[in-house]
Amino acid sequence: MSTEESNDYPGIMFSILRRGSRDPIGPLGESDLLQLLNNGEIGLDDMVYYEGIGEWRPIHEVFEVHEQISHFVDDGQDTQRVAIAFREVSSVVGQGEDIYYIAVQAKAGLLSMTKLCVIVTDRHLYLMTEKRSGFELEAHPWRVITNTLMRDEGKGLATFSILLGLERRIDIAHIPMKQVHRLFQLSQEMKTGVAP
Repeated sequence: MSTEESNDYPGIMFSILRRGSRDPIGPLGESDLLQLLNNGEIGLDDMVYYEGIGEWRPIHEVFEVHEQISHFVDDGQDTQRVAIAFREVSSVVGQGEDIYYIAVQAKAGLLSMTKLCVIVTDRHLYLMTEKRSGFELEAHPWRVITNTLMRDEGKGLATFSILLGLERRIDIAHIPMKQVHRLFQLSQEMKTGVAP
């Protein structure tokens, strides 16, 4: 199933049949299923069924996107935010553009309750914010980013900054230090043209 198809499950309830088990578990929402996958309580070879699929099928056939998402949560990211960011960016990336990393703010800013995500691809750095009308993506091609910076805020958090030309700087505060280090490392590789 394509990434675009696997993004269309709001409101659908799933049943899961673990290998070696006779009794399915469920009904589960998509976020519950993703949580079970990321916790290792079910595997990609376990079977999934939902109304309209016709037959039990391996989870990995139905949810390719979830296998990809699990690679982005190694540094303590909020799994649900990563899944949303992955879905939003996957719908706009160009042909052959690869998503390398997704960082998530640990806490929202003082004036906003929404968390911001920073998504690194081989062609762009995306900033995703939640608006009342949905999600907003701001795309910055690597060729217009003149520099990236990181600043320790203390308590395991840091600010990641991008410089656009000489006139604009965007600061993304309250990101866990481990994620900021990875963002900075990847941004340096992208600026020098050495993709991971």
